[in-house]
Amino acid sequence: MLPKFLQKTINIHLLAWVSYFIILLLFYSNTVNVKLAYYWAIQAVVLHSSLFYLNTIVLIPKFLDKKKYTTYLFTILLLVFVSIAIIHLANTHLNPMAGISPQGRSFSKPILTDEARNIKNLERIKTVRFAGRLLRHSYSIIAILLLSIVYKMIQENIRKEKKEISLQNAYLVNEMKFLKSQMNPHFLFNSLNNIYALVQLKDDSAPAMLMHLSNMLRYMLYECNDEYVSIEKEMNYINNYVELQQLKTKKKQNIKTNVRIDNKSIPIPPLLLIPFIENSFKHSIIEQSDKAWVSFQLELTAERLHFKISNSKPKQIFYKDKTGGIGLDNIRRRLELLYTNNYDLKIFEDQETYIVELIINMKNDEMPNN
Repeated sequence: MLPKFLQKTINIHLLAWVSYFIILLLFYSNTVNVKLAYYWAIQAVVLHSSLFYLNTIVLIPKFLDKKKYTTYLFTILLLVFVSIAIIHLANTHLNPMAGISPQGRSFSKPILTDEARNIKNLERIKTVRFAGRLLRHSYSIIAILLLSIVYKMIQENIRKEKKEISLQNAYLVNEMKFLKSQMNPHFLFNSLNNIYALVQLKDDSAPAMLMHLSNMLRYMLYECNDEYVSIEKEMNYINNYVELQQLKTKKKQNIKTNVRIDNKSIPIPPLLLIPFIENSFKHSIIEQSDKAWVSFQLELTAERLHFKISNSKPKQIFYKDKTGGIGLDNIRRRLELLYTNNYDLKIFEDQETYIVELIINMKNDEMPNN
């Protein structure tokens, strides 16, 4: 079975040639009888379609695309000459309708003057009519060849555009994978080091931390490969992250969450919000200060996502390590790839607080249906 796009192309070409045949048949029927009109129309469609595909499939790729312009022009002129010769042969020596006199308006009962009845004048009239027919055929042949060139140019432009779009999509997919790959290695190594230390100290919280980390790794390895995941799965990942952070200290940390979701099956890109949460925990130094805090809220409907996260800022100067944290440039780049002009990211900062607010218009044509 042919691919759908190929079958569609074949159907369009068949429809075009059938339409062309009908137009020629109606045109010829105004001047000659119906049988002769059929013969001329079939003859024209067979010849013109042969020239069209010969030029499109063979001559243009072999000569014109390779910039062999002289050879191509010579081949085209030879093709026009051969085509006219074929028409002459078909209409004089091989014409099955030769015995049928035209019955159309222009050929019915021709009126000749006395001078025209002269044999030489009759021969001259026949020659002029024959030359006129050949000239009209040469015009139609040249027109078909020009049409095939235009068709090939359009086809090539469409092919190039599809290739560019395909390459661009492949680039975007690879870039998305690269951006996601940068998100969690630092956090993973820190968590493993913390769990190792707790195991060494035989701390009771070590198994719970290991369970939360295991759930997070399972999500990243097996479910983040999909373009979209349900908000329920994403929130499970975030909750595991928050619980893991909470277990890092004996005292209860000042972490506030406020989540309101209309439908747990609403799809969002995986690991979309976690970079902001990771950065908020990291920059607040909540593990080291009793006064530090982190607070985030999420409101999600099928039409709109509103996420806001804030954290306290330490009084002492905080030096970021080179491997930690998620760069804002990466976050903005991913949002731009995913939502282009359908999002608004705002960042506020003063001496005591750092706030990030993200609003996304979820009515995106590329989003899957719920």
